[in-house]
Amino acid sequence: MLRTLLVFVLLMITATADLWAGDVQDTVRVRGKLGEDLKKGEFDFHARSFFMSTINAGDLLNYSTLATGAGVGYTSPEWKGFQLRFNGFFTFQVFEQNVRIADPITGGVNRYELLLYDMNDLTNTNKLDRLEELFIAYRRNRLKFTLGRQKVSSPLLNEQDNRMRPNVFGGLSMVYSGVSTKWTAMWINSMTIRGTVDWYSVENSVGVYPFGRNPFGQPSNYKGKISSKGIGLLGVQHYKDGFTGQFWNYTAENMFNMTFAQADYNLNVGRTRFYGGLQGFYQFALNDGGNPDPDFTYMLPDERALGLGGKLGFFYDTHNISVNYLWIADKGRFLFPREWGREILYASLPRERYEGAGDMNAVTVRYDWVTPLPNVFTQFGAGLVNHSKIDSYASNKYGLPSYYHFIGGVEYRFKDYLEGLNLNFLLVNKTAKDRSVLTENQRINRVDMWNINLVMDYRF
Repeated sequence: MLRTLLVFVLLMITATADLWAGDVQDTVRVRGKLGEDLKKGEFDFHARSFFMSTINAGDLLNYSTLATGAGVGYTSPEWKGFQLRFNGFFTFQVFEQNVRIADPITGGVNRYELLLYDMNDLTNTNKLDRLEELFIAYRRNRLKFTLGRQKVSSPLLNEQDNRMRPNVFGGLSMVYSGVSTKWTAMWINSMTIRGTVDWYSVENSVGVYPFGRNPFGQPSNYKGKISSKGIGLLGVQHYKDGFTGQFWNYTAENMFNMTFAQADYNLNVGRTRFYGGLQGFYQFALNDGGNPDPDFTYMLPDERALGLGGKLGFFYDTHNISVNYLWIADKGRFLFPREWGREILYASLPRERYEGAGDMNAVTVRYDWVTPLPNVFTQFGAGLVNHSKIDSYASNKYGLPSYYHFIGGVEYRFKDYLEGLNLNFLLVNKTAKDRSVLTENQRINRVDMWNINLVMDYRF
């Protein structure tokens, strides 16, 4: 697809030049050179440094690393509705501690820090470069078509941008932006995944990350054995008078269908804004769930996943407080490849997901505060996640214990001369609900641990 897109881009540039020449002949109007018009496009720059450290309980291995990198992008001006964009980014490792070695007690491997680099090549520390976005777009009034490598934003399939580089998806998208309603449709046939530098077909992307166990308790063995032509995405977002509604459907051909819906409402009472929301999802397998052999399939044909969530909160002055809840039924596991994005659910907190869970409930409290200090913003969160039993793999794909989850973050946004520079600090703690029953294998990099993050971003 990349070669086809490059040829198409060159043809479009040639065609555009011919159109400009025709304009000159028809109107006897002198225009500049193609290069002069290309110079009117916009360049963007992004530098990022990311320090991360995980501290495990007891004698289990601890990890730390510092990654840094930079990238440049270019967006052309529009020509007769056509527009081009590309960007690339390089990353290299400044230092690391224990990131690429197994824990001597459990044999467990690193979970968080390695995804700053290339998890498929542990020796690669300084040749981590990716050509990311590369697309041609056509806009006519409120309708826009985009062909090529592009970023996608939706509740389940998205950039997942909480390491050095995000997910980017290859395909054809159509977006209609109305006054109060936005329609999105896309066919995806390739992607590059956070924590890698490679591009994958949709079927080969499933199983790049560690993939837990199947409902029979055996290690999942679907990597390289899934058959799927791609992902169909359809979304509708509506905004009106304090109400926001969104509906998304994800069809992973030959694997599963997932429907997600969410409704939010804001009500202003004096200086206080009250808000609430409901969200839910339903999932079922398509055909044999990716492979006719149940030992190799992604989702068993009789599995169903149903989840419901809600939130209530208020925003007053500089304070934002919310209570959030998620329930997943015991009829099946919520399965959505972690390679494709991070679920954006009300009850979500950084450094953990609910994918792979069934028969589960979680409640979290979040507090955001715009401090009196100039340009300083804070966030705090606390939650309790109740999983089914660790060895109940029919509802607990990754064998996670129930745990308490705490997060605290501070963001500082520079102004004036250093505008565009942001510093973010995030501290995460996860503590098992019942620590006495866990083995070291069940604990390492999961619970009874701290995760420390310091991120610097500079964009212009």
